Amino acid sequence: MKISLVLPTYNEEKIISQTIDQIFDFCQKNLTDHQWLIIVADNGSTDQTMEIVKEKKEVYSNLKYFHLNDPGKGAAIKKAWQDYPAEVNIFMDADLSTDLKFIPLLIKAILDEKYELAVGTRYAKTSQLQRSFLRSLLSQGYNLILKIFFQLKVSDVHCGFKAVSSKMVQEIIPRIKNNGLFFDTELLALTSRYHFSIKEIPVNWQEQADRKTKIKLVDTALNYLKEIIKLKWRLK
Repeated sequence: MKISLVLPTYNEEKIISQTIDQIFDFCQKNLTDHQWLIIVADNGSTDQTMEIVKEKKEVYSNLKYFHLNDPGKGAAIKKAWQDYPAEVNIFMDADLSTDLKFIPLLIKAILDEKYELAVGTRYAKTSQLQRSFLRSLLSQGYNLILKIFFQLKVSDVHCGFKAVSSKMVQEIIPRIKNNGLFFDTELLALTSRYHFSIKEIPVNWQEQADRKTKIKLVDTALNYLKEIIKLKWRLK
């Protein structure tokens, strides 16, 4: 079976080399029964990310890379999944905050258990989470808002560790209009709206203390509110 692993990336020159090495090492040891491909989906980087990844491509034959001119996590993931289709289509944060040992559980949920979408959750009883109290509070508050607006039953919308089936790539991904950070929300809302099956997978997640967030909190919150209202109207 084909497995694609997408790293949506924006100005990650400090970590991308090590990230690629870690994922390749993990896949070579743990995904021996599958054909796997790692895709660095660069959404508008202006640093040395491109040059570093191109050097890595000389080392790893099953590493792909593309660069979009405009920033946009959603656009990068959509293009990667549509250009490199697989039976299991995964994306994960480039800083590898989620422990890689949970990748096989994503694959199992799609291939063996026949779920259409598998999502990592940081808030299950068996999850291990190292994150600031404020960011956890804001995240869970956002999850509550989405339950009210869209009746979403998942506990963690924005964990950057998800997998979708080939059917999802064909039928749900083209319906997603947002090309930015709201991509995760729209993905889950549409999956629920069209009655595709979802499995939550408890994961271990560790906030990278030395990384500064690229998100402007107030601007992002206002943008999310606008997108929630627009999406709610669309799905009426």
